[in-house]
Amino acid sequence: MDTGVPTPMPTWERNLVVLALIVHVIDVGLDLMVVTLFLSHAQWGFFFGAAGVILWAWLVSSLYISFGGGAPATGDGIDEDGPSTLGNLQNFFLNFVQVQIFAEAYRCVFCHGDTDYFHTLRLMEAILESAPQSLLQLYALVIWAAAGVGAPSGAAPLLRLSVFSSFVSVGLGLAMWELKVQFRTSSGYVVAVAVMRAFEIAARSATLAVFAGLTHPYGFFWCLIIDYGVMLVLIVRHQSVQFTYGLFVALPLVLVSLEPLVWRREDHAVPKDSYYLVRILEFVIMWFFIIKMQDEDTIEMDKGGTWLGCEVLGLFSMLGLFVTLPFVWRIARQHELSRDVADWAE
Repeated sequence: MDTGVPTPMPTWERNLVVLALIVHVIDVGLDLMVVTLFLSHAQWGFFFGAAGVILWAWLVSSLYISFGGGAPATGDGIDEDGPSTLGNLQNFFLNFVQVQIFAEAYRCVFCHGDTDYFHTLRLMEAILESAPQSLLQLYALVIWAAAGVGAPSGAAPLLRLSVFSSFVSVGLGLAMWELKVQFRTSSGYVVAVAVMRAFEIAARSATLAVFAGLTHPYGFFWCLIIDYGVMLVLIVRHQSVQFTYGLFVALPLVLVSLEPLVWRREDHAVPKDSYYLVRILEFVIMWFFIIKMQDEDTIEMDKGGTWLGCEVLGLFSMLGLFVTLPFVWRIARQHELSRDVADWAE
């Protein structure tokens, strides 16, 4: 019987919203500090890259939230008009300056509001900002901060901390999307997905950073361009989304798989089996060249433990991914649902 009283949010889900907000603040704050670091030491390539990623992420997420249907419905009437242009502009500004996410967190925790909008905001920040920043900052750590040429003593620790926060942000953001699209789920499943996703982005970013460091200055860009092309081919073959939409979706797919694991195979832009098969092949190919180039002494291994640390991170994160993936995958298949069913809950 519907009494009109909002269903109380489970304590673990409320705590998850608070944790996600804290992670968001730390991650964005560290990204801004890293941008300032690059600017103050005239690392123009990294500065424009890091600043561009932040502006891109904030702009795209704000446009989506304000004009692209990402905002929640404001009423119950089926024929109710959408928000006005002025309201859209207000939402755009509040989201761009990172105010909207605080308002949504407050509404979720203290007003028993729906968490879908908050999860969407976190997801956009995770895939558009945190994921690319983790790669760019690891790349800077390998070829600049670790080399000690013009880098201050605090550069490497700041970059390491920011990269770690990005891994946590991506893992938590994608896990919360799993929570968003399901009618019911457990805290254990959300934690397992968060850990698996953190392993996924860590393995991808660390391996790409080491490979790009060895093939500097062009290897970094060629890796991303080639992988973007591979993602487009997989999207076109699967034909689950329109090509114009696929051009955009393929960008974050270069670093991490986006869709919830509980979606059916036909609902993915790139099916998980194809996606992870490509990742395994790329991982093997890149590590073949990494070992080959190191054996040929093409680089100086005198940069402290940074090179070794990134290599260990890439290897063990990939191992962690493929240890946790089968367990998460099995649970996801038991709760498989289509995007259409997920949309009913919204």
